[in-house]
Amino acid sequence: MLTSKITLLVLIFLAVSITMASNACAKQKSYYVEGVLFGHPLHVRVDHKLAATMLTNRQDSSVAKSLASYRNAELSSELLEDITRKYSLNVSTLFFAERLYGQGKNRQLQDYYLSAIDTLPMAEVDRLLSSLQDFHVVFVPAFNYESNTGSFLQQRELLDAARISNEIVKVQPWGLVADNAKMIAQRLQEISRQRSNIIIVSASKGSLETAIALGEILKPDELGAVKGWINACGILKGSPAADYWAVPLRRYWLSCGLFFVGKQPNLTQLLGDLSYNRRKQDAQTLVIPASVYTINLIAVGLGKRKDRTKMLVPNDGYSPLLDEIVGGGDVVMEVGSNHTFANVDLNIRLVALLRYLVGWQQSNK
Repeated sequence: MLTSKITLLVLIFLAVSITMASNACAKQKSYYVEGVLFGHPLHVRVDHKLAATMLTNRQDSSVAKSLASYRNAELSSELLEDITRKYSLNVSTLFFAERLYGQGKNRQLQDYYLSAIDTLPMAEVDRLLSSLQDFHVVFVPAFNYESNTGSFLQQRELLDAARISNEIVKVQPWGLVADNAKMIAQRLQEISRQRSNIIIVSASKGSLETAIALGEILKPDELGAVKGWINACGILKGSPAADYWAVPLRRYWLSCGLFFVGKQPNLTQLLGDLSYNRRKQDAQTLVIPASVYTINLIAVGLGKRKDRTKMLVPNDGYSPLLDEIVGGGDVVMEVGSNHTFANVDLNIRLVALLRYLVGWQQSNK
């Protein structure tokens, strides 16, 4: 009798193991495609056959049929999550990208951006940036910017070499959002007394702090000098990653890792400050004045990525893409990259966006 029970348990264990292995294999399945997105070639791996068809043969009837029920629906997190659950994250991401590109102003910006980074000669930066001579560029860095690309160091050196006035707001690298937002607002007030044409360039957490400075702290009549804002991967509603690491055991291991590299912030306070669950509510009342022309640069990744937070909507690993867009602003997408713009030449991209922003300002005076 005992032997029979043991045999049964072994069979059950084997069945479960085989099922788990089959599911793992299914999850690991991917499709390499040489396709087209926004009229440009794209070589990438995707996680679903429908995603592959969307890139290789967008006019195929199977694409229209599969996405017919979503065609006229308002773009929302709920809609994108439904597509992810029904098909895959890459299908949802491509649907999201296509919907954004279908909006007139976004299409114009995206086409310019892709053309510019293919054709602008970096050897002629001085000439390319000559239209910015009357502007002052203010960089707002990302979290822990002293040890990462969020410091905009190369981009500031580029502007220095072209004799374009610029500076970085030296916020606290590990500071709380409200404290840094006040520092940004104060510095913008000071600069506005001396300069009449300001462009802000911010990234990640710095964009959240910039949004609060522009939308809450400063009054509309104090923003006359701020002509534009380039918001790169702004975690405007916090980050689900903060909620993931806020779990006590994970927070403990994170604090151990930070202690090992010589960092000892108040993690409980910091993670709570960046909590997506908290910030997404606060962001609903945040309004950026229409006088500040905003370009939202987002990183649209495809293929399989490690994502501890298991976001079911298009994301860059730190934040849902839809939540990185300032309402009313135009959107440009860096396809195939991530939140840190790994393996991307940010110099040429910044030049392209600054030129576009100044051109937009001149044509809309």
